[in-house]
Amino acid sequence: MEDFKVWFCLKDRLNFTIDPQVNTDDARYYFGRSDIKERLQKQIRRAFIAPGVPKLMAYGPYGSGKTQTLFYLDYYLKTSPPNSLKETPHTLYLTVEMRSNSTASHLHMQLMEALGKETVARWVRTLFDQTSDWNSELGKLVDDPNIPLALKELRAGGDSSFVAWRWLTGQSLKTTELSGLQLTRNLTEVGAGDLVDTLVAVGNLANQVNQKLIFLVDEFEEVQNVKAGDAAESIHQYLRRLAEPANASVGFLIGFKADTFDDAPPVLQRGDVVGRIGRSNYLEIPFLPAVADVRSFVTELLKNLTVEEQVTARINEKGLNSQHGKFPFEPAAFELLADYATQDITRALPRYIINAINECAIQAWDEEMFVINENIVNEVAQFIFA
Repeated sequence: MEDFKVWFCLKDRLNFTIDPQVNTDDARYYFGRSDIKERLQKQIRRAFIAPGVPKLMAYGPYGSGKTQTLFYLDYYLKTSPPNSLKETPHTLYLTVEMRSNSTASHLHMQLMEALGKETVARWVRTLFDQTSDWNSELGKLVDDPNIPLALKELRAGGDSSFVAWRWLTGQSLKTTELSGLQLTRNLTEVGAGDLVDTLVAVGNLANQVNQKLIFLVDEFEEVQNVKAGDAAESIHQYLRRLAEPANASVGFLIGFKADTFDDAPPVLQRGDVVGRIGRSNYLEIPFLPAVADVRSFVTELLKNLTVEEQVTARINEKGLNSQHGKFPFEPAAFELLADYATQDITRALPRYIINAINECAIQAWDEEMFVINENIVNEVAQFIFA
C-alpha cells in the first residue's frame, strides 16, 4: 500500500498541515482571505513611507492564523519588497514569555537576544569598514553617549564585548564593569526610555549598513500575565516609546489572541499606544463566517498542497468522482465539510478546518479509499466542529 503522501498526491509534505515554523516554504501561503491579504500588503507598503517602518497589530481567536499572518508578511517583505523599502529587511520571529512580575526589561531582553550579539557585532564591524570617522558615525545613532560606547565594544570581541552586550540587553552591571566600559549607569536605572533608545540605536545602526530591522512578535497576549502595576506600566511605556513617530528604524508586527479588539491586552488598548500605531494598523484575523469563505479556503489549500498532474492521473486511473481543488474529497463530501465548518462560527477557523481535512484523509487512507465520501465527513467532522 502506498504511503499517505503518495496516496493523496501531496506535493512537498507528509500530510495536509501547513506550518511555516516546520516548513519555511509554507510562509508563502495565505488561503481564502484575499481582502485581508490585500489590506496587509497595503499597510506594509505605506508604512515604509510613514512612519518609516511597519508598526502593525494582528489579532484574532485561537486558530485564526495569526502566526501564519506574521510568517506570510515576512515572506512578502523578502520576496516582494515594496518600492518604499530601500534597505534589505532583517526580520526576526519570536514568541514572548511574560510572568506576573515581568517588566519592560524582560521584553527588551527577549527582543535583543532574538536579534543576537553576533548580528549587531557584524553591523558594527561593517560600519567601521565603510567609514573613515567611525566615532562620529556611532555618535549619530543616538543622543545618549553610553550606547555608542557599548556598541563600540562589540567590534573586537573578547570578554568586554560580552559585558557590553549584557548592558545593551538591559542586564545590570557591577560598578567595576560599568567603569571598565566607561558607562555612567545601567539602562534600567532611568526607565523604559533608555531601553527603547538602545533598541532604536541598533535599528539606526542597521539602517547605516543597509538593513531594516523588523520584529515579528507572536503570542503577545502573554503581557496579560503581568500583574504588578509598576511592571505593567513599564511595558506600557516601552511600547508607547517604540510606537513614537520618531522611531523610523525598528519595525514590529505583533500577533496576539483576542476574539475582538475589546479582548486585547489592556496595554494595547491604551489610547496613547493606539494613537501612535494608528487604529488602521490593528488588523483583525476573523472567523470564516460563510460557506463560500470555507470553500475558498479549502480549495486554495488543496490546490496548493497537491500535484495537479498526479491528481488528474489518479482520478482518471481510478475513475474517481473528484477534481483538482476538491481532491481528495468527492464534491458532496467537500460541500458537507464546508457546511460543518460554519455550523458553529467559533470553529470556522483554519486550525479546525485543516485538522478536519487531515482526519478525514487519514480515515480514508486507513480504509484504503482514494477519495473522502460523505460518510467519512459525517463520522469525523462532528467531533472536530462540535
